[in-house]
Amino acid sequence: MGQLFAKRQCHKRRLGVKIEGTKNMTTLLFTAALSLLGSHDLGSGAFQGGLLTRQEAPEYSTHQEKREQHRFIPERVFQLDKLQRVTCTVGENKFKLWVMDSSSKRNEGMMHIKKEDFKDDEGMIFVFSNEGDIVRRFWMRNTLVKLDICYCDKDGTINSTYTMNALDETTDYSSKRLSMYVIELRDGTLKKLRITEGMKFVIPEDVVSRDDQH
Repeated sequence: MGQLFAKRQCHKRRLGVKIEGTKNMTTLLFTAALSLLGSHDLGSGAFQGGLLTRQEAPEYSTHQEKREQHRFIPERVFQLDKLQRVTCTVGENKFKLWVMDSSSKRNEGMMHIKKEDFKDDEGMIFVFSNEGDIVRRFWMRNTLVKLDICYCDKDGTINSTYTMNALDETTDYSSKRLSMYVIELRDGTLKKLRITEGMKFVIPEDVVSRDDQH
């Protein structure tokens, strides 16, 4: 019995040494793996000094600004995300405007767009090849939201403003004088930001009519 007990104790000690040795080897292998990984990029995180830390989101420059997606509107011919968009300023206010630079685009305008489809700083700029020989007149056929409208001279000076009612095809919203640009914004924007006639929109030079281009 004494010999049997002694053999069992010896076996336990050997087994303990074997298990402890296995643990030490596993620890060494894991540490070596971490050292090899170093700070390799692993998607949303990276190993740095053996610790998984979250990387900061990349910063976009002005030219690489990530554009948000707008919903597909089946009634529209020209989807919002397919249109050119430019930044125009008036005073200290900046607006991101979709460019309506052809007859077919101008005819569709803001039709079938809902209030949730555009933000307070978004809208449309309608550009003509010149100021024309008669005043401009816009209406609200198939336009589901109220809009503020600015008629502008060829230098961007606002000559007329209105707030147009949704689906209104009868009210005369004509410009007071010849206009080369027309800008539509969310209703209430002009009053809120105190944008009035006589103020000037700064419009990028590449915003031009495509009517005469083939």
